[in-house]
Amino acid sequence: MTEPQRSGGRPRWGLRALVLAGILAASYGLAVLVARPHVPDPATNPYTGKRGASLAKSAGLLIRYRRGEEVRAVNPQTVLRAGDVLDFTVRGDGPAYLEVRFKDGASPPQTLFPTAGTPTTPAVAPGQELPSVAPIGPSAGKVVVTAIFSDRPRPVGVPADAESRPTTAVISKE
Repeated sequence: MTEPQRSGGRPRWGLRALVLAGILAASYGLAVLVARPHVPDPATNPYTGKRGASLAKSAGLLIRYRRGEEVRAVNPQTVLRAGDVLDFTVRGDGPAYLEVRFKDGASPPQTLFPTAGTPTTPAVAPGQELPSVAPIGPSAGKVVVTAIFSDRPRPVGVPADAESRPTTAVISKE
């Protein structure tokens, strides 16, 4: 088969270049469309932790209370009294960034960890005891402890977002 000729007897290279550019652009567009990674929607697929992580070691706090000389772990049946003091130990399968919030009855919520003046959440390790303790006051109501874990530092005091894993413990009081 012979090449299409222009009036001067030369092949039409401009037409071939234009057709080649069109084919390459279509191939690139198809590759971008097909190779685009799927990003799950956080509303329908919430964060479930690291792959292969143990649920027994999932991020959380071990909360203990001290009543006089007695030290016990808080469980769902625990009833706290005024004067009890809460201690916290980090649980987890690896390091994370943590903020701990505390609300005692009608009193306003407060941040227990990190200490006041710290702008971002610090890194903690599993088994680490937190330096904060929470004395239980005489007000009526329940004690609410919220721990917000994340994989990156986040500003202290802001609401939990899709990237963080909040855990809340509600403890009864006398």
